Amino acid sequence: MMTITEQLPSVALRNYIRCYSLRELNTGGQDVPRLIHAIDQSFMTFWLSKTPLFSHTPSLFGTTETIQKVNLNERPLLGLQTSFKGHLNFNGVYRFFSVEFIANGFFRIFNIPFSHLSDRLLHTDDVVGVNARFLQEQLEESACMQEMAQAADQFFLKAFLKNLPKNNIENITAASWIIQQSSAPLNIGALASQVNLSIRGLERHFIEQVGISPKLLARVVRFNKALQCKMIYPERNWTDIANSYTYFDQMHLIKDFKTFTGHTPSSFLKQLPLPMRERFGKDIN
Repeated sequence: MMTITEQLPSVALRNYIRCYSLRELNTGGQDVPRLIHAIDQSFMTFWLSKTPLFSHTPSLFGTTETIQKVNLNERPLLGLQTSFKGHLNFNGVYRFFSVEFIANGFFRIFNIPFSHLSDRLLHTDDVVGVNARFLQEQLEESACMQEMAQAADQFFLKAFLKNLPKNNIENITAASWIIQQSSAPLNIGALASQVNLSIRGLERHFIEQVGISPKLLARVVRFNKALQCKMIYPERNWTDIANSYTYFDQMHLIKDFKTFTGHTPSSFLKQLPLPMRERFGKDIN
């Protein structure tokens, strides 16, 4: 069973960090896989328990996989993912604190181009410096979620205030929000006009700050919305969901599913054991 507690960051950070979350998982002695599919946010994770965890990465042709023990002493930084990367295998009791960045949020806070981080899993300390270790210690010593959020706010606000915003940062933030909120197919020309950039400027700054192109982010966002819809309303069929999220037809949705999860929609859902089917649409305190 998994328990998730979420809390909003400081007001100054809310355009760049969606939330902090504390996840506590007890698998009851069973192997519980967590599929790593395409996502439209990036995450920084701090492991607060030392229960062994293994990653299963498919080979280039998908016939075999590499199994590797995860180093829980590292603080993984997961960039935006645009393809299936295998799964993590949980077995035991786990506790971990995650920071969910919105689109170009990591770039705004740390002034580090995200084009180097998309589709990669890195050690946070290698990217932002050893101060992340001190945040880890504060999180481990915190008595509750509120104390954890306060420690995280101090860490990210310090970096946020140190790094002055670059030209076009707010334009790309606005463009990212438009993509996240829109239900219509992306019109790149209209989007560029809305945020006062040329098409070329939008695409160049977007890749630098977000890590992928606006069109690819729009595809990943739509896929995640369709998946989220199915998780909230399992009785809805895929044809109805495809129509709701402006796919040409069900086969178009299936094609995106195979690209972003390595599975068909029905096959993907079978890979999700009940303990890992996190409740969507949660309230955030």
